[in-house]
Amino acid sequence: MITSQENFFNRVKNDKHPFLTGYFVGGDPDVGSALAYIKQAVANGVDAVEVGIPSENPYLEGEVIKRSHARAYSNFHKKDQILPFFKRLRLEINVPIWVMGYYEDVIKSGLYIDLSIYQIIDGLIIPDLPLDEVIGLRKELNKFNVSVIPVINNGMEDCELEIALKGADLVYCQIHQGKTGTNITNLNELPQFYHKIRSQTEAALMAGFGVKNALLAEQVWNCGFEGVVVGSEIVRMVEMQDKEQFVHFIQGLSSAK
Repeated sequence: MITSQENFFNRVKNDKHPFLTGYFVGGDPDVGSALAYIKQAVANGVDAVEVGIPSENPYLEGEVIKRSHARAYSNFHKKDQILPFFKRLRLEINVPIWVMGYYEDVIKSGLYIDLSIYQIIDGLIIPDLPLDEVIGLRKELNKFNVSVIPVINNGMEDCELEIALKGADLVYCQIHQGKTGTNITNLNELPQFYHKIRSQTEAALMAGFGVKNALLAEQVWNCGFEGVVVGSEIVRMVEMQDKEQFVHFIQGLSSAK
């Protein structure tokens, strides 16, 4: 049986289908609502979802996502809270599910093993994963068909990029360095960044950090990136709990593909 991730890569690589990734914080504003928002997003054009694992110390996040982590943490940080959520989500959507979380919360806790063994996720994004653990983690999770998706930026040395990119089938490219939610001032250097990374890997490349509207998403796709990640703006709309505006926003992003 073809998995959702295999079907996704067929569309991206063979059909040259640009993709939209939506980021959500698991359990925000509550478990039921989080599931509903994700399902709505997929129904309206999101091609893959990132689900953040709430952390007590989300030190790489901007204020919007920090608030979301704070709202969700008390009811969504233990395995017996997290695993049922992903089991249900796996049954209810047919697009890739990628977990984003901090090393302490996902790797050191052992959560990643449970998520992988039950085959309820398709990939891991660990922004603070030490480079010397990337290759070993990728080998460990290959048997579960779970991708390790490296997070890279234009400030990394070539030797660091070589380690991060080796064996990757998907790469998260940060448009800028810093915390999530920062406004993009310009995209002048983005085409050069794309060509630099494309020359080193055949993996699908998705870019994010600061994409807050359909115009910016379209510009990122036009730079060559196969995928665009939208996070803080989605989380902000979940915080507002305006479902009509949320659906309209997702539809606008999707129409820019």
